[in-house]
Parts: sequence; C-alpha cells; structure tokens
Amino acid sequence: MCDDKREKRHTDPRNPSFSRPCRNMPTIIKSTSGGSNHSARLRRADTTSKIQYRKTKARERRVFVNLPLPRDLLDRSGEPRVRYVSNKIITSKYTPITFIPKNLFEQFRRVANMFFLLMAVLGMIPVIQTNSPVLTLLPLTTVTFITACKDAYEDYNRHSIDDAFNSSKCYHLKNFLNRNYPSSTKRSFWKSLLVTIKKLWSSSQSSSKLSTNNQDNDASDAGEKIKKTADNDDNDSSILLPPSNEINGPPEFKKVIWKHVRVGDFLFLRNGDAVPADAIILSTSEPEGNCYVETKDLDGETNLKPRRCVADTKHVKSANDCSLLTCYIDSEPPNSNLFSYKGNIVLADPLDSGFKIKKSISLDINNLLLRAHIIRNTEWVIAVTIFTGVETKIMLNSGETPSKRSRIEKEMNREANKTDGVAISLLDNNEQPTALASLLTFCASLIIFQNIIPISLYISIEFVKTFQAFFIYNDLEMFDEDSQASCWNLSDDLGQIEYVFSDKTGTLTRNIMEFRQCSIGGKLYGKNGWAGKTDAEKGKDLLVQGEVTDVNVDFDNIFEEYRQELRKNFEPKYASTNPDFLTFADPEIFKDLRSDEDSFGKQDAGQRSKYIKEFFTLLAVCHTVVVDPVTENLPDFGGTHPEEQFNNVNKSEEKVNSASTDAHKSSLTKKLKKRISHSRLSNMVKGLNPSNGMQNSSIKLKPTAAAIDDTVSHPLDYKAESPDEAALVSAAKNLGFAFLSRTTNSITVDIFGNSYTFEILHTLEFNSTRKRMSIIARRPKELGDDIVLFCKGADSVIIERLADGQDDLVEKTNQDIEEFSNEGLRTLTLAYRVLDSSYYESWAAKYQEASSSLGNREEQMDALSENIENELTLLGATAIEDKLQEGVPDTIASLREAGIKVWVLTGDKLETAINIGFAAQLLTKEMKLWIVRNSPREEVIRQFDEVVDSLIGEHGIANEQNDEESKRHAFVIDGGALAHLLDNEAARQRMLETSEVFHSVVCCRVSPLQKALVVELIRKGRKAVTLSIGDGANDVSMIQAANVGVGISGQEGVQAAMAADYSIAQFRFLKRLLLVHGHWDYIRISEMILNFFYKNVIWVFPVLWYQIYSLFSANIFYDYSFVQLYNMIFTVSPVLALGGTDQSVTASYLMKYPGVYEMGIRQLRYNRLRFAVYFLDGIWQSLVVFFTNYAIYLSTNVVSHDGRNAGPTEMSTSVVLNVVIIANLFVGFNTYHWTWFMFACIIGEIMILFAFVLIYGIFESSPIYGIGNQVFSEATFWFGLTFGIIFAGLPRYVVSFVKQWFFPDDLDIVRQIKTKEKRERNARKGKGWRRNTGGGGGNDDNERPITPAIEAE
Repeated sequence: MCDDKREKRHTDPRNPSFSRPCRNMPTIIKSTSGGSNHSARLRRADTTSKIQYRKTKARERRVFVNLPLPRDLLDRSGEPRVRYVSNKIITSKYTPITFIPKNLFEQFRRVANMFFLLMAVLGMIPVIQTNSPVLTLLPLTTVTFITACKDAYEDYNRHSIDDAFNSSKCYHLKNFLNRNYPSSTKRSFWKSLLVTIKKLWSSSQSSSKLSTNNQDNDASDAGEKIKKTADNDDNDSSILLPPSNEINGPPEFKKVIWKHVRVGDFLFLRNGDAVPADAIILSTSEPEGNCYVETKDLDGETNLKPRRCVADTKHVKSANDCSLLTCYIDSEPPNSNLFSYKGNIVLADPLDSGFKIKKSISLDINNLLLRAHIIRNTEWVIAVTIFTGVETKIMLNSGETPSKRSRIEKEMNREANKTDGVAISLLDNNEQPTALASLLTFCASLIIFQNIIPISLYISIEFVKTFQAFFIYNDLEMFDEDSQASCWNLSDDLGQIEYVFSDKTGTLTRNIMEFRQCSIGGKLYGKNGWAGKTDAEKGKDLLVQGEVTDVNVDFDNIFEEYRQELRKNFEPKYASTNPDFLTFADPEIFKDLRSDEDSFGKQDAGQRSKYIKEFFTLLAVCHTVVVDPVTENLPDFGGTHPEEQFNNVNKSEEKVNSASTDAHKSSLTKKLKKRISHSRLSNMVKGLNPSNGMQNSSIKLKPTAAAIDDTVSHPLDYKAESPDEAALVSAAKNLGFAFLSRTTNSITVDIFGNSYTFEILHTLEFNSTRKRMSIIARRPKELGDDIVLFCKGADSVIIERLADGQDDLVEKTNQDIEEFSNEGLRTLTLAYRVLDSSYYESWAAKYQEASSSLGNREEQMDALSENIENELTLLGATAIEDKLQEGVPDTIASLREAGIKVWVLTGDKLETAINIGFAAQLLTKEMKLWIVRNSPREEVIRQFDEVVDSLIGEHGIANEQNDEESKRHAFVIDGGALAHLLDNEAARQRMLETSEVFHSVVCCRVSPLQKALVVELIRKGRKAVTLSIGDGANDVSMIQAANVGVGISGQEGVQAAMAADYSIAQFRFLKRLLLVHGHWDYIRISEMILNFFYKNVIWVFPVLWYQIYSLFSANIFYDYSFVQLYNMIFTVSPVLALGGTDQSVTASYLMKYPGVYEMGIRQLRYNRLRFAVYFLDGIWQSLVVFFTNYAIYLSTNVVSHDGRNAGPTEMSTSVVLNVVIIANLFVGFNTYHWTWFMFACIIGEIMILFAFVLIYGIFESSPIYGIGNQVFSEATFWFGLTFGIIFAGLPRYVVSFVKQWFFPDDLDIVRQIKTKEKRERNARKGKGWRRNTGGGGGNDDNERPITPAIEAE
C-alpha cells in the first residue's frame, strides 16, 4: 500500500475519488447523475460463494509421550477413548468389492443409460419382445463394459499412485510404547493369515538369498554386502506391517511406511527427506536447534524457511533419549491455516498414579513441520507426530475438488432430453381397442424408436478426448526442457474461453529477481542503463510512442570503469566480475565509497561513504538467507547420521539407507512419470495434490546445477525465504559485503576482504501485518562494538518510524521510490538505529517476558517491537525487477485479439501492476483506464457507481460506444476496494454489468480467497466459460473456481498443476493451447455430437414413415441385427475420426489469425439452431431415402429372390444400405481436413456393410437370406442409391455453398486465404521450375506466405 503523502500527490483535484497512477497514463473520469438501478438490467445471478476447504470434526487434542493417560481419557477396557485418523491417503473411488455396484450406480445415473436399460428390460418381455434378448442387451452391455474397463484402469492408476506415496519409507522409533493407541492391535482372521503369508514369503526369500551369498565367493566385497543388506531391509515384511505397540528390545529407529505413521510417534528425518505428517520438532543436528525446510509444494516458493525446536528438548539426541522423554502436547484442532499454529509442550515426571508437571513451553508455527515439507541444509531432525492423514494442514488446504462438466456436455444432455420427447411423441399416433393393447403397442414402439438417442455417444466422447489429449501431449511446440508438463484432461471448453484470470508473480513473471537500482543517502545509483530497460519501461514506451526505443549505452566502457573502481576498493574473492552475471554495475558507488572528492563536495564525502557502508552492511546482515558453498557435485538426497549412538542406524547402515532411499525414490519417480503421461491423470490425483507434489519436488532424478561463475574464486549459493532477499544479499556480495555463514546467534560477513562476525541478539520477523523485518545485532569490536537495529520493509511503514530532522532525505528518497515504482520495480526501504546498551537491556527483558507469556503473547511482542523500531535513520531504498516470462506480451495480445478478456489478479502495488500491464500488452494506449483505489466502504461504492454510470447507458450498453470502442476500456482496482464491492450485493451485480465492457482488468493487492470469489462471480453471473492460470498453492482456490484450471508446472512446485485440469510449463503455451488445440477440439466435439444425432435421426425416421403404412402397429422395419450394429459398427469410425483428427485450418493460420477463436466464445458451432438444422436435415434425408426405395420396391414390379414381388424385407435392407452409405458420406462432407484415415474409415465402413449383408444373407436361417445377392444385382437399387445420395445431400450442399461464398465467417475467410496462398506458392514454384530445369524453384517453399488483408465483413 502506498503511504498517505504519496497518495495525496496523485489525487485529481477535480475529483478526489480517482487518482492517476503516473504521468502520461490516461484516466477517464466521467460523472453522471444516474442512480443505482442499473443492477437490475441483468438478470440477477446467484453470487453466493460455494468455495470451501476440507472440514474435520476433530477437536483440541492432548498427545502423550511416554506418560500414562488419565482415567478420564480411557474407556472401560482401559484403552484410549480418542481414535486418530490413519496417515493413509486414499484418492481412489473404488475397491475390488465396491467396484461393480458403485460403478454401475455411477453409469446409470446418466439418463441415456437408464433409458436403454428400460428398453432392454421391455425387449425381454415375451409379449413385447421384438428380437433375441442377447441382441437386445448387446449395445448396452458393450457400452457399459467399455466404460467400466476405462474406469477400472483409471482407478487402478489411482490405487498405484496412492500405494506409491503411502508406501514411501521413513524412520520411526520402534520398541517404545505409544500411549495414544491400544497396547495390542487385534487383527481379523484374514488379516492374520495375510501377515503370516507375508512373513513366510519374506523368510523364504531371505533364506534363498543367504544360500546364494554363501555359495558366491565374490559376494564378500563390502560394497556388495551393503547392497544386499539394503535389499533385505527394503524387503523386510515388518516395514509393511503396522507398528505392534509392543516392546521387544531396546528402542531403535527403524523404517516404516508412511501410512503406518501414528500420532505420537517419534520420527527421524534426514537431509532431503520429506515429512510424512505434521510433527513438532524436538531436536536437530544443529547445536541451536534450527533446521530449514523447503515449502514449494505448499506455497509454490522454492526458498528455504527456518524452523526450530524448543530449548528444553534439544537434549534429545538418540533413540534412548526419545524413550526417556516424558511430556504431553496440548494442540489446537486441525485447521487449514498454513501460517499459524498454537500449542504447548508440557514436560512432566511420571508418578505411580499419574505424573507431575514440571514446565510448560508454548509452541508456534516455527516449531511445526508440515506434511510435504522437505528437510534441507540439516543433517537430521527428531520430531513427534501431531496430525496425520486428512487432518494434516496440507490436506485440509486441498479443498473439495469440484466436479466440472463442459458447456457442450450440459447442452448435449438437454438436447438428448428433447430427443426423448420427440421419440415419445412419435408413439402417440396409435389407437387400440383396449388399454392393455395400447400399452403393449406403446412399449413396442419405444423399442423400435430407441435408436434416436445415440447410446454410444458418451463412450465415443471419452475416446475422442483421449485421442485429442494424445495430440496435445505430443505437441513439440509446447515442450519445455526445464519443466515438462504432462497432465492433460482435455475438454472442449478450451475452445470457448471468454475470461482468463491470471496470477502475475511466477505466472506472467519469472519470479527471478534482479537487483537493478538503489537510492542511498538521497543519491540514485544504477541509472546508467547497464541493465537495459525494464519491462514496465518498455510498456511505457509502447504507451507513449507505440514502439520500444533502444538505449544508447556504451556497455564496454561502463563495465571496464566498474571493474577498475571495484579493484581500487577490494580484491574480488566472492564478488562477480562477469558482465553476464551482473544486473547492477555503477562505478559511481565505488567512487563514493572511497569518498572521492571529485565526485561530490568535501563536506559530505565522509557521510555519503558511511551511508553506503551501512546500507550494504544492513543487506548482508538483516535477512534469513542460508548459504551453501557451490560444488560441482550434484546434491545428495540422503544424509548421514552424525552419531553412532542411534540404535541400529550406524554409519554403514546409514549409507545403505541412503542408497536404498535413493533407489526407491528413483523407481517411484519412473513409475509416476510413466503414469502421469495418461491423459486422465489430473482426475486421478484430484485428492492427492499435497503428497503428489511433495514427491515430484523431492525426488528429481537429475537436479540441475546452477550456472557457475568462473570469475568467482569462492562461489556461494544463497537459499532464501524469498527471491527478493537472495537478490539483495547477492548484490551486497558483488559490492564487497559478502554474507558467509550464520548460526543461531551470529552472522559472519566479509567486508572488502576482511571477515567480521555480528552477534545476533534478536530477530523481529517479517509478516504481512508488520510489513518489515528487523535484526538487533552487536557489531564486532573492529566496527565499534555497539548495538544496532537494522530494519527493512515497505516505504509507508519505515518512513513513519523515522527520527525527526530527515525531511530533505525523505523527500528525495520518496521521489526515487516513486520513480522505481513507475518503472515496475519492487521497492524496499532501509533504515537503522544505534541502541543505548541500558535501553536495549531493559527492552530485552520485557521482550523475553512477553515471549514466555501464555496470553496475548503475539500482541505483547508486536507492541514491544513497535517501541524499539522507532527513531530510525533512513539509509535509502532498493529496486528489484521481477521480469516477464518469454512470450507473455505476444500471448496476451493474441488472446485479446481472439476476443478473450484477460484479468490479472496480483498482490503487487497498483502503480507497479499498471506498468507491468502495459509491458505485458494487457493495457494499451488505446484503452481508457479507470481506477478505483481503497477508501472507506461508502466512498469506494460511490467511486464505482460513477464508473458504471459513465460507461453503462440506460439500456445496459456502453454510452456512445460501439462494440469495438467498448473493448478499449480497462479497469484497475485495489484489493481493499474490491473487498468492499464483493461484500455488497448491488455492487456485485454492477460488476457483472461492467465486466462485459472492460476488456482488461487488473486487481491489485488481492488475497487468494478474493481471487476465487472474483472468478466465481464472473463464472456464475455471466454464464461465461472461464479459465484460471497460476503456479502456486495460493492459486489453487482460483484454479478450482474456474470452469477450466491451468497450472504452471515449473520450478515453483506442482501443487497448482496437480489441482488444475491442465498443466503447462510456461504461460506462453496458453496461446497454442487455446487458439490451436482449443479451437480444434471445440470444432471436433461440436461436429461429432451433431453428426451423431443426425445419423440417428436419418436411421430412426424411416421407421416412422413405415409405421404410417402399417397403421402404427409397432411392426419392426429393420432386421434387428442392423439395429444393434448401426451405431456400434456401421457408422462409428467416421464420426470418431472427425472428432479426433479433423482440422478446420492448420495451426500456423490459427496462430496468425486469432480472431477465428471467437466463434467458440459466441457458440457458433454448437447451438440450438445448428442442432435443429442437423435434425431437420436428417428428417429430410430420411424422407428421400424411404420414399425413393418405397417407389422402387413397393410401387413397381421388382421381383424378389424367390420369384415373388419384392416386399418389406427387400425394401428395408435397401433402406439400410442407403442410410449407412449416406450417413458416412455426410460425415465426410462435414469434414474440413480429409486424410487417409478418414478415407479409410468411410470406405471401410461401406465395405463392412456390403460384406455383412452378403455373408449374413448366405444362411437360410437368416431373416435376410438371399437378399444381398438380389439387391446388389439389380440396377434399380444402384439407381435409387445414386439418386438418394444426390437428392438427399443437395440442400446441404447448396446452403453450404451460399453460406461460404456470400456470408463467410472468420473461419471461411481464413480457409480461403490459406487456399489462395497455397496457389500462389505453387504458381511461383512452377515458374521457378520452368526457369530452372533442375527444379531451382524448390526453395520457394521456405518463403513466408503472402497474406492479403482481410476486409471487414
């Protein structure tokens, strides 16, 4: 948030409600006197939120460690009353026992399946039976069986993934009594039998291996023994069995699989291990009790975060120590808050009749390890489990995965219901003398008209989507070397996206910070053009000039001067002198460090040098960064135990365990990568987001080593909680202030080649409320031995805590900060304060007392922090850039051209977000920018009402704006103002009105919940297809709220990717995913469904025309074998080929002309009108076919094979042949891109039909005995077939010609352009061949096609 002073300077004096973000940015301010009645123009939508997290009924808990439970916590049998959930995670739907009933229930929830089940039952009633019961059930059983096989295969993969994670191994304490569970585990007979079999199998395997080892003399090698020991350990059946809760020897740490970890268990975690459950840290390998964890699978950040144990349990160093620790833990209930935890660990002495409390120590989130944390930079950690399974914080955060259906599927179900109505209406034309006869005739008619509904449509759609997913997965244009994306669950909604909601950091930007500039003591450094223009500056150039202007900078001279000045101050040991690694190179800073009199006046020379030294000393000391020396070896996932006193985990076994763990992880990774390639994987892992993400992040096969700077003699690798901190510490290092190492109480810094150790007295941590971080340190004696407070944070927070008398410096620094913000840079303000020893000691005593308080602890500590973080001396400010990803501007520009409205939801400052918006082409100079800043609720609503009244006319359209003009409006709103609007029902309705007008929207300073609420508001209120894209766990709720969720699976963890419907590696791939694959798949699915209904209409309606001549007696017209095989065999492959492989136009033209995509937004290819057209066309063609054959066979003297006049059997067989041939050819007519596959399908279906009629007609028992030879030998049949094909298809051909020639849409125009350019290339190629007899014109293929301008239609 901007501070109040700067806010006032931006206020427009004519209207204080609006403020301009920066100079030269047009903000349109209109004010009308309209009321608030516009919200009624749209049909009021239900805007209530249904977003919710997983819930648990668990309450506060008390976990006992080596202490007997009080009597009130025991049941009558003396066992614990409280039952804790298992650590087993289950995401599968079925078990072998429940699969058949549950899957059948799922399948027959579909109306179509229930309809055909009813038809099958009616067909088996003897009075109504029209054919063999086997043939009646054949279509339904086939579709049900195929669907069940598909579901079984998917659930098998779910089970496999569940087993892979639930069977991951970790170390826990064995031979100790976990008092929180029954003393003995009762097993059923079958479970006991299974355990016995496992033990016998394991024993036989071990004996076999032992015999082999004794016979093999070469196996005496130590390495071989280690390998065999590891194999035996991994195959030990005891690992797979639940803990017995019995003591059979001394306590020892042994392997256990994750699903057997219990509440109250001791865990032993090594460097690189994943945490299997939420656990309280007891001790670590560090003397101070610290450890570091990687959290990218929770929050999307790759940075390390510190955790610590309480001082009273640091003595726990061995398995024996664990067995002697007596305490209990009072914990809050399981909840989804990842950033807060409250509990107490109470140390106690056991007595004969209970225990005696010694001490109570409070616990917070820094003492808690969460499931999916990865231990880093710490040799080992001992912890006690507090939450397991679905009660862990990460599982409670995963939320209930919504069930999503595409828009076309919903519309298709409605059309299927209408078709049901048509089928029933066809039966109301019969009149029978009795009610029973009428009922029987009605039921028989239902059977013969049942095929108007395509039973195989649902399974065909699943098959086509899988086929389409295969093409996407194998698209090399969407492949990324650094991070492969392989989760695909393709939907036709990809071609109908109207709104895209995107995160910024890590999604649009790289989340790689670059130190660009700084302001120290009122002087600006880094403004010499060394790092080039920022993305925001490029956006500003586009805004003002329409193009990006180059910076005229002599880089060689700048760097040479920088290198010379650097060496005058110190000899680089840790600093880089490679220009490719430097984003900041300003020689002025070194001149000022040496107090060069030529650079500034003598009076402030020493003061400026002091400012610079304090500035970079603060950057090198005030942080939470961890340093690792850079080595050429790849990191090891395993660790080694520091002491041999851990029972049964000595050094040799540790190597074994490390090797076996790596082998297990490697094999697990291979299995997961193999399974993840399936197109339906994102559905398989919906409930497994946390653990799946954990494994993917912690078991990379080949960690990529960071690039090594060869100019640095002693390279350092910094691991930070945020990339900003790493960038700042690296910048200080390159300027001679190198952070070397840290302990709990000290930080060592190399300053100009000399090493100094600062004693860390207190760390006042950063949080979203404080918006600052401070460290209180004692300088080394060489630097004064005084106590100093270093503070860094947001400018609005730091400036208000400054001492008096710095007005000039504050004003100059504020100007620099404003300039940084306008350039799209992230700013941080730095200040310090030298503390009096007596004042500090008094404050420290109060702070210690507050930190030990049991009530209002955090409030007391914050108040004391406020007291000491005052009277600060301003040093300056830093400026860091988070650069855009490759191809982001082009992607957003193409999406906007395609008619997609792009909304960016970010936590950045308003000014920064606007500048990034221009750089990313989200905002353009043609747009009119409307801004609403945070104010009191009434003021925000008044501002927004004025915006709406200025834009929306009396009839709900933009005032005096046409459709093209309305696309030039953009809206920017602050998160605080957005919260006020979302809380007001009338404001939400008006947001829906304006969402159609605004082509781009930027929401700043928004929370994850606000992101989800905005997406849900637009999705439900506008009835639009929405897409959300993000890269972190904080984007999961937004991703799940949208119709389509896309996760960026890259270097920021995989939680967003696992929660999403689709996963890509970079934002730029979204362009191809939507404009190419989305368009193709929308066209394919639309045409496939329409052709499916069409071919059933042309098949069923001849039966109706026949009923006219049989007095609606429900006599069967087709032979039943044709009825059953029509959809399953005779007409299935062409529509599948159409749905799986058709291309309306090639990918290059879809990327070149994004406007083609808009036909999906406008639903031009699947709507009620087109459905009616296909339906009516099917009726017309059925009329042509039926009456053509009626005229041939029943109105003429055609003779049958037995010498009599031809009858209904000959006619119906001829109708079948005509219908099948026309239906297949019609699919071909509707195909845009003919391939050999489509030719093969159409010709193959026709040949299969001919062969079936001939072969089936050979047998005397066949209803069509001899019909095939007779029909194929008559010229009248071939004449009727030719006439029927031409006359039936003539209306569609004429309509298609007129439409494409006189009323072309965007797709027709682009196809014509493609054809024209192809002819021009061929013409140039032919001329080149004529000029050069050797075929010299062949190179013309590589020329870019000449594209004529498209005139506005």
